[in-house]
Amino acid sequence: MKTFGRSLALGFLLAALVLCGVGTVAMRSAYLMETAADGVTQSHQGLRILAELLNDVAEAEAAQRGFMLTKDAVYLTALDKSTAEVNADMAEIRVTPAWRSRAVDLDNTEKDIAALLVLFRERIADRQTMTLEEVTRSPKVNQVRQRMERLRGRFNTMEQDEVEHLVARSAEMGQTTRLVKAVGLGGTALGLLIVVVTGLVLQRLLMQMVGASAVDVAARARELEASSLKQAGATKQTSSAAVELTATMHEVQAAANQIAQRSTEVEEMASASTRAASAGSQAMARAREATVGLSQQIDRVVTQMTTLGKEVQGASTVLGAIEELAERTNILAINATIEAYGAGDAGERFRVVADEIRRLAEKVRADAVDIRRQLDSIRNVSNATIMSTEAGVKAVAANSSLFSEAEAMFSLISERVAASDIASKEIKMATHQQSSAGRQLEVALTDVGRATADAEQVAQRNLETAAALSKTAQRLSAFVASPTRWPAAGPATVTAPRGAPRT
Repeated sequence: MKTFGRSLALGFLLAALVLCGVGTVAMRSAYLMETAADGVTQSHQGLRILAELLNDVAEAEAAQRGFMLTKDAVYLTALDKSTAEVNADMAEIRVTPAWRSRAVDLDNTEKDIAALLVLFRERIADRQTMTLEEVTRSPKVNQVRQRMERLRGRFNTMEQDEVEHLVARSAEMGQTTRLVKAVGLGGTALGLLIVVVTGLVLQRLLMQMVGASAVDVAARARELEASSLKQAGATKQTSSAAVELTATMHEVQAAANQIAQRSTEVEEMASASTRAASAGSQAMARAREATVGLSQQIDRVVTQMTTLGKEVQGASTVLGAIEELAERTNILAINATIEAYGAGDAGERFRVVADEIRRLAEKVRADAVDIRRQLDSIRNVSNATIMSTEAGVKAVAANSSLFSEAEAMFSLISERVAASDIASKEIKMATHQQSSAGRQLEVALTDVGRATADAEQVAQRNLETAAALSKTAQRLSAFVASPTRWPAAGPATVTAPRGAPRT
């Protein structure tokens, strides 16, 4: 089924596919441009190194020619330097990416350069023993010239080949650039076309779907409005009649309801009194049980406090032994101190130890005195607690007898309240038989009035719903209408019948 959501998704999918295609071509073009740029860079690097090699060879040739003319050792130094630079250039050109595929040309070039350098050394050696005219007439002059021309020719050939590669790579970059431009412009135009077509299709589909729904909603709203108006008038009349009849029956049943209410109140009071008397009796029983438990707990407290007094007495005995031990230790420390003073310097350390033992003994005795004071306080509190608990036991025994008397009084009250409850139930039964028929009729009329009121409210809500649906249909129609046909939609109005409530 062709829906608005599917059409929207299809439009976005087409746009996404176009973007993906443009992006793919752009990435491929960027890769090609990067490759071509690397090739151009490598070509320039190869040409630079080739030019440096040719320049170094020319400098070496110039150095040997200068030595031939002047026989100056400075030119030998320049020749050695140029030879080293030539060897370095050859090592660099072999690892250059632009010349890796031309190993045969590099090998031939290296052989020619090596032979040329050998000729340079031979001519320099000849110049050491020969005159300039003899060296000039030597056949090695032509050999040097031929090898230099051959080497320049090979360099020119290699340079031209690399220039051709450079031109080809530049052409590839130009083609790739044109392809990127064409794809960008074409992709942009195609994307705009897809967006425009998708927008027009979605607008037409939205107008067809939502416009038809808006017309249908408006028709249903008008039908609902008409039926709600009729229902509101009928329910209004029925509600008025039900209200009048309910008021009449309410006056008739007033006396019977008062009698029934009084009997109900008496019955409730009797029931409440019975429950209260029973609860009071149970509370007295629980209180008596709690009092017995409290008495037992107090007995256990007295026993525990007595045991605590015995334990305190035993602790006092142990504390006396500690005090006696501290006193003896103190006396012993004093004697040791005296002996240490008598021993002079030899007993200095023993005197320090004896002083520490004496101070420790005094501290132990002071702590023992403090502990004895606390034990005496605990024993006094324990004795006072035992006396207080014994008084509490006597008070609990007296309260237990009072709880028994109160429980008997609550039992008597419960019996008398039960008799009153029976009498009130008999009165309620008699009044109920007299007013049951009137109550049933009143309830029926009340239900009728409530039903008519609910029907009136439903009719009113239907009117409001119809008005809201009309406004919604108008807004939908205006939303999907063509820009050249937008109507000035005004608020929807609902006409209620005479006597019906206004919204």
